[in-house]
Amino acid sequence: MSEASRERAESLLPGVPILEIQEIVERSELVLLAVPDDALGELVAGLAKLGAWQPGQLVAHTSGRFGVGILKPVRAAGAIPLALHPAMTFTGMSLDLTRLMDCTFGVTADAAMLPIAQALVVEMGAEPVAIAEADRTLYHAALAHSSNHMVTLVAQSSQLLRDIGVDAPERMLGPCSAPPWRTPWPQANRH
Repeated sequence: MSEASRERAESLLPGVPILEIQEIVERSELVLLAVPDDALGELVAGLAKLGAWQPGQLVAHTSGRFGVGILKPVRAAGAIPLALHPAMTFTGMSLDLTRLMDCTFGVTADAAMLPIAQALVVEMGAEPVAIAEADRTLYHAALAHSSNHMVTLVAQSSQLLRDIGVDAPERMLGPCSAPPWRTPWPQANRH
């Protein structure tokens, strides 16, 4: 772990001991893997080689691309695989935590474990939607397709507004902080 990572951990979790990843996983009843899709399989397999997965442990990942199949080494160790994908774009800022509460999660788990996965999502204040393992690829494609088109539409709209002389098109295209009827008169006509 880098010195910067140690300092960040200390500032976010003062007084909490900093342990090696294997030890953290071995001690945990619930492990949440929030890594890029392409890193997930290697991480799961690497922790399996170290013997980190524990029987009865809940192991969830947040990838939209994968269901529980990628957690095969977790299942082999007797742990319980879950896929809990928040269907939102993350900004990397603290406001993401608030946005999670109104988010919908694509949830994949074995039939007997699906209520556990759903309960975890509900405990976060979000809404679980069951996605079958076989449908995970289409689920991911649908979200990626929608997101990519939205980005394109906003970029094109921004350019059109810039072309007609609007200095800050993002202010016109972004969500308002208050409904127009609650905004003081000079800004009310902005939207």
